[in-house]
Amino acid sequence: MDMLALECPGCGSTNIQFDAKSRRVICNQCGATNTYSRTSLNASGKVVYGKRNAVTNFLDAKFDLARHYALDVLNISLDHVPSLFIVAYCDEFREGRNGEMQRFFSQIQNVQIEYDELVDLRQLFMSSIQRMQEYEDEVLGLLGKNMQAPEDEQELMEFLDIFCPYLISKRTSSSFLGGELLKQYKEAVQRYGIPKTCFALLKSIETNPESPYVGNTFYLRAKAEYFFEHYVKTVGEVLSLMPEGAYKEKFLRAYQQKVSQYQQSMNV
Repeated sequence: MDMLALECPGCGSTNIQFDAKSRRVICNQCGATNTYSRTSLNASGKVVYGKRNAVTNFLDAKFDLARHYALDVLNISLDHVPSLFIVAYCDEFREGRNGEMQRFFSQIQNVQIEYDELVDLRQLFMSSIQRMQEYEDEVLGLLGKNMQAPEDEQELMEFLDIFCPYLISKRTSSSFLGGELLKQYKEAVQRYGIPKTCFALLKSIETNPESPYVGNTFYLRAKAEYFFEHYVKTVGEVLSLMPEGAYKEKFLRAYQQKVSQYQQSMNV
């Protein structure tokens, strides 16, 4: 492995041995043993160069090259999160190895993800959004956990308000709005407002494939009542958590109008 980007912190020699698991550098020149921190290792030239090429090629849909460079990075920084994502994505969706993406999210649960990694991850998530529907709750949970500083709020809100509405518009049933994802939505709405996501939920009352508005199937009374009880009311729960202000008033007023229209349609 080419270790030209790593050197002995003591004498500066590149004649070293490197143990990626322990992040230890053993210098063959002066004999010193030093341990790199995760931050300093990820800032090394080899990792920065490999990461840049991995992400760029992934965004350009050059997946074989992206995986190649990601593996180069992981040879040095074993838990470099964007590189782990790229390899997992390629293995699952290009090579058909089921479970690799779920393993990725499990693998990084206890990793202290750095700012630059989060920037790259958001790009990767957005670029692969059509594959992320099944993992929306994991994406929201990961970013929410690692972007809790006040200065992160605007960036996270902007990401969520693109990512979530797109996935809501692609849902093939109403069952997604429950469990862990519903919890993530409620927390995000309460904290950030995410008005575009709230608008997408409001709109989905009429556009979700299971909605009786699609095909005008209100005459199927049991089905219409079920959708109302399990989806329309849940959307209302989410909207009610928006921060106080003009947005919340506007959305709740629109929601109540939809509820009235829905109930009238059921009773015709």
